[in-house]
Amino acid sequence: MKQRQPGRLRRHGVLLPGRRIGLAALGLFLRLIRTERQRVFALTVVIGAFCGLAAVAFHLAISLAEQLLINRAMAATAPSWLFWTIATPTLGALLSGILLAYVVPDARGSGIPQVKVAYVIKGGELPFRQVIGKFVIGVLQIGSGASLGREGPTVQICAGIASLLGRSAALPRRSLRRLLPVGAAAGIAAAFNAPIAAVTFTIEEVVGDLDQTVLSGVIVAAALAAAIERSVLGTHPVFEIPQGYGLHDASSLLLYGVLGLIAVPVS
Repeated sequence: MKQRQPGRLRRHGVLLPGRRIGLAALGLFLRLIRTERQRVFALTVVIGAFCGLAAVAFHLAISLAEQLLINRAMAATAPSWLFWTIATPTLGALLSGILLAYVVPDARGSGIPQVKVAYVIKGGELPFRQVIGKFVIGVLQIGSGASLGREGPTVQICAGIASLLGRSAALPRRSLRRLLPVGAAAGIAAAFNAPIAAVTFTIEEVVGDLDQTVLSGVIVAAALAAAIERSVLGTHPVFEIPQGYGLHDASSLLLYGVLGLIAVPVS
């Protein structure tokens, strides 16, 4: 059964020769660890580091794409800025649609439902081809101005990395399945600099219950990924709030309350 693992890796996506060698070396090292529990813990640490770096790379790639695409379009001089502000998201969506239709159709969706399906039904197997497709298309769409967030793609990207590393170590399905929430939590923690929120999000959205066998690995990976993200990007807030914004008068609380009541039937 273990001899078929490399074939499984090839079926889940095209791997470059250097990447195959690296995965083979990592898998060989992990197989030297005696017990399955120790291998899972070692993989948890490796996944936390890899997913932290992947989430940082996704964040930086989106920032670069935004500078080259939508920000440049909005900074164009009048009257051409109106044309480019409309054309840039349109062309980005068109190219993304072509890629989804003909190249990586499995990369459709927000990413979180795909991870849930892999966790509940597929025993933790998430094709690495989806990871590459989600990364490229996510950068293209968000960078061109699409109204999308980073959390869904980051969850799928990092869960796919966890699945790939787990398969390279020839883990059984029960252990491979447990690694998907580990990767998802690491990705969210690194993407938003919020390890505690990443743990609660993963337990609620991916796992669905308070599984003690998963919780410890999720916490370790989220903390490690957040530490890597802070070491690379610093401790600045992910979402910048304008300096002029604030509560200047207590009477504004009444307006906020009215706004909340109006939002109830709308939502």
